[in-house]
Amino acid sequence: MESRTITLKSNLKIHTLTQGDKTHPPLILLHGWPSSGLLWRHLIPELSKRFYVLTPDLPGHGRSDKPETARYDLDFLRGFILDFWDTLDLKKAHLCVHDLGGMAGLSFAVRYPQRIDKFIVMNTSPYSDWSLALRASIFLLKQNLLTRLFLNRFVFRQVLKNGFYDKEWVTPDIVDIFRAPWTESKQDRNAFSATLAVPPELMVENREALRKINLPTLILWGRKDVFFPFKIARLLHEDIKTSSLVAVDKAGHFLQEEQPEFILLEMLKFLTQR
Repeated sequence: MESRTITLKSNLKIHTLTQGDKTHPPLILLHGWPSSGLLWRHLIPELSKRFYVLTPDLPGHGRSDKPETARYDLDFLRGFILDFWDTLDLKKAHLCVHDLGGMAGLSFAVRYPQRIDKFIVMNTSPYSDWSLALRASIFLLKQNLLTRLFLNRFVFRQVLKNGFYDKEWVTPDIVDIFRAPWTESKQDRNAFSATLAVPPELMVENREALRKINLPTLILWGRKDVFFPFKIARLLHEDIKTSSLVAVDKAGHFLQEEQPEFILLEMLKFLTQR
């Protein structure tokens, strides 16, 4: 994988992992919170044999710019995707999204369907009726005064375990991959809470708009996700009439970490079929 920094037309500097032949169809992988483009590291090598894979760190995440004046809402994140497409002169590309990247990606699919070839959606929140437990967790995580506590290595690991079906996957190496980008500077720590500051009502498209998505869509969902339960996947499948739904057993929210081989096979089957 090549690690590069792409300066967008908006002047945002976006850290991006790339791999593959540039003459192959482009495939964009968007992660969510609190991860980075490294979330896709197990999938990129095989995907890059057929696609030109671009895996950016979202603004505010990983090694990308973390503008302190930004409001990390749907408009901003959707605008980032469009800016990324335009800067790289991507007329059309496959798009695969997860979590926060999924919210932004669904909005992009609603507003700019002509820029997407095939669309893959993984464990995200297309709807604003988040559970009380999830709202309470986010309320705590976005408090600046508690940021240092949550970024403590032990505490961070315990919180991260909630995203996994098999807690044994949460090794010290995994913790470092997720935690390190938030700990290197005050700006990193501020972004940890700022990227969660927007209420769910401002992070989703109208449900009627989602129902108008007419793209070839694959919904891949970890069946044991405690944050975004599988019933959300069923609702999204009902709303996007052109979608197929595949449950990923023995996987929680971070299905890319727990079931990469299964996900890879499903992605390749979907992306390469006519």
